[in-house]
Amino acid sequence: MSQPPPLTPASVVRLRREGGVAHLPGLARPRCIDCARYSQAQRDELWRLLSCAEAGAGQGEAPGADRRRFSLRVEDADGATLWRVTVAEDAVPPGLLEWWRRADTQAENGGEP
Repeated sequence: MSQPPPLTPASVVRLRREGGVAHLPGLARPRCIDCARYSQAQRDELWRLLSCAEAGAGQGEAPGADRRRFSLRVEDADGATLWRVTVAEDAVPPGLLEWWRRADTQAENGGEP
């Protein structure tokens, strides 16, 4: 596996929670992080968290059909996928879960960070 590409203002990070026993549309809805809204320091933090998640993707996932996973993707301004990984929810860094939650709040608030 490879590390995510550097995040630029043109980058878009997409996070999607998958799996689990019950399908809850609000939690399954893809989240989008438009990197243009964030400073270089914030993009660096997000990149570090994506890299940590990628490192956890190589670990064996616990058995069970009810396990949740996160599908993480970095796209360029044209929507082309530059990097993609699927990670067990247990291996996702807590800081990345916080970005996922904030992306949901921003969507509800009309895109305001």
